[in-house]
Amino acid sequence: MTSSREGPNPLRPYYIPPSVGKTPSTSPNTSTAANVGGRYGPTKPASSPSFGSSARNILADMDYSEYLSDSSPSSTAAVRTVAEQAIWKYTSVFLAQPFDVAKTVLQVRAPSTQLKGSSRVSSDSDYESPSYFTASAPLQHTPSRQSRPRRRKDSPGFDSTSEIRSLSAASTNPRPSPHTLDLKSSSSLTAVLSTLWQTEGAWGTWKATNSTYIHTIFLSTLTSFARSFFATVFAIPDPGLSFQINPPSGSAGGLDILSSPAPLASLAVAVSAASIAGILLAPLDIARTKLMLTPSTHPPRSILSTLKTLSAWTLPWSIAPVTFLHSTLPTLWSTSLPLFLRSKLGVDPLLTPNVYAAATFVGQGLELGIKLPLETVLRRGQMHVSQSASEGQEVQTVVEVGQYKGLIGTMRSIVYEEGERSIQSGSATVGAAARPGRPAREPQRRKGQGFEGLWRGWRVGMWGLIGVWGAATLGGVGSKGGEF
Repeated sequence: MTSSREGPNPLRPYYIPPSVGKTPSTSPNTSTAANVGGRYGPTKPASSPSFGSSARNILADMDYSEYLSDSSPSSTAAVRTVAEQAIWKYTSVFLAQPFDVAKTVLQVRAPSTQLKGSSRVSSDSDYESPSYFTASAPLQHTPSRQSRPRRRKDSPGFDSTSEIRSLSAASTNPRPSPHTLDLKSSSSLTAVLSTLWQTEGAWGTWKATNSTYIHTIFLSTLTSFARSFFATVFAIPDPGLSFQINPPSGSAGGLDILSSPAPLASLAVAVSAASIAGILLAPLDIARTKLMLTPSTHPPRSILSTLKTLSAWTLPWSIAPVTFLHSTLPTLWSTSLPLFLRSKLGVDPLLTPNVYAAATFVGQGLELGIKLPLETVLRRGQMHVSQSASEGQEVQTVVEVGQYKGLIGTMRSIVYEEGERSIQSGSATVGAAARPGRPAREPQRRKGQGFEGLWRGWRVGMWGLIGVWGAATLGGVGSKGGEF
């Protein structure tokens, strides 16, 4: 008997078979009618094609070329992509390393008054030099040693013992090492770079480049792994993956929590991953800082040999609080900024991209302001750990390292105790302008570096931020055709 698709079934004259789906080879009714009475034994059901093959036949006409590539990438292409990314990352680290070294030198440097002491000694020790120049108007100044009657060395009232004692008391600072940098300014990166180039050459300018590259690779890898692990455990999207069709070019921190169904949970995952990566890589960061601040001619110079000089490959408790804050606060700020802009201020990256980009740029500037004071304290704490682990041996550094007294104590010491800063009062300036005959009063001097001592290297940070944003803006105009 013919199949049901070739003609109507006499037992089901009004049945119209479907045009898609399974196509039986023979009609069940026909086989049953042909085997009435079971003369040929029990019949076996005819074999029908599987559901998978039927689905492939049904969906064979669909075109997926717009969504899937024609061929999967080969192993050679994958290796080439990884190598290109590694070279690009190393190149970026290589170009930024001189500025990172100069910034670290300014952050850990303790201002000294050795130059002032030496000038004071030379002026006090010369008793026989007469004063050829005197002011025409009487000067009001505090009495000094020069106003006293001078005595010759061969006079009976001259005491050589007191002179030697005064000279030794004036030069209380120890003689600096030949590797110590003679910095003219305490806030100039170019001065540090030029001094390093003159003292140690190119090796001194690009110190710890390989260590910085290894630390950067490990930090990004561990952070991504911990973030993906926590996202999988708590069943939330990975903040490191953007699910927007056109992600904004100024995405803060490279993380996306706007498209997450639980933004606060995604924020907690991102901060936790950053803290874990920072704590695990603390010994590597300590070794990197030590390589930056020691002369390039002093061994050891490899990252593994420097790690062996540490007492333990774990995070020391003395710098644990500042390490935790340095790892979490910048990530917390940069990741929560887009959520705050959209939920509180109504600034959306898709509806108002210009305002969102400007607000994100300002937010990254504030992130730099949060990070620099913590980084200053952390670098001093890391050098304190390195010096304490040297087992009595002196660690030669290119500058005199400031004291570490904990998080709050170090900040207070930098602002109010270390070095001196000049303060020009407004009343003195007005008085000097009103009386042109009188000489201008010297500016007042106070102890401490002031609050600017906590933000050493902010200029290079801002220039780097502007450069990254400029490159992203130029790339966005040519590729995506956005407003920027």
